[in-house]
Amino acid sequence: MMAVNSQLPVGRPREFDVDEAVRRAMQIFWNRGFHDASLPDLLAGMKLSKGSFYKAFGDKKSIFLRALELYTEDGVRNVSEVLQSDPSPKAAIRNALIRYADLSSGSKGVRGCFGVLTAAELLPADPDVADLIKRLFTRLQSLFAATVANGQAAGEIKNTSAPEVIAHFIVSHAQGMRVLGKVGSRRDEMLKHVDLLMEILF
Repeated sequence: MMAVNSQLPVGRPREFDVDEAVRRAMQIFWNRGFHDASLPDLLAGMKLSKGSFYKAFGDKKSIFLRALELYTEDGVRNVSEVLQSDPSPKAAIRNALIRYADLSSGSKGVRGCFGVLTAAELLPADPDVADLIKRLFTRLQSLFAATVANGQAAGEIKNTSAPEVIAHFIVSHAQGMRVLGKVGSRRDEMLKHVDLLMEILF
C-alpha cells in the first residue's frame, strides 16, 4: 500500500510505503520492546523524518499497535498455510508444530515471539494491546480447532475431546515452546516436544 501526498507544496514531496514502514517499526519494537524503543530509533529504522512520522502515524503507541496487528496477520496467515499443507489433518498439525519447533530454536528461538514478548511487557495494564494479543491467540486456536474437527470427522483423530479444548492445549504448548526458545533450546529438544504432544493428543 503506497501512501502518497500529492497536496504538499512543490519541492516537498512525501512518498513512502506505509506497510514497509510499519514492518520496519515492528522489527525495532521486537528487538527493543515498546518502552525501550525511542523515537530516534524508530525514525532511523523506518527511514522517516519526524514530521512524516507524526503525520502518517500520530505517535509511538499508534505505530506500535499497527506493528502488532501486522505481526498478528503474518502469524495467522503462516499457520493457516501450514495447516493446509497436507491433506491429512493430523500430519498438518504436526507440520505446524514442527514450524513452532523451528521458531523456538537457534537464533529465532532466542529472539522469541513478538506477541509473547509484548504480552510480558505490557499486559495486563494496556487494554489495546490485550485485545490484539487475545485476538491473535483466539484466531490461532480457531485454525487448529477446525483442523482437529476435520481429523475427527475423518476418523483420523481418535481423541473425542472438543476441538476447541484440543486447540487451546496445542496453542498453549506452542507458545510455551517459544518461551523456552529464549533460553537457547535446541531444535532436537523442541522436536521431542512435538513427538510427545502428538502422542498424548492423538
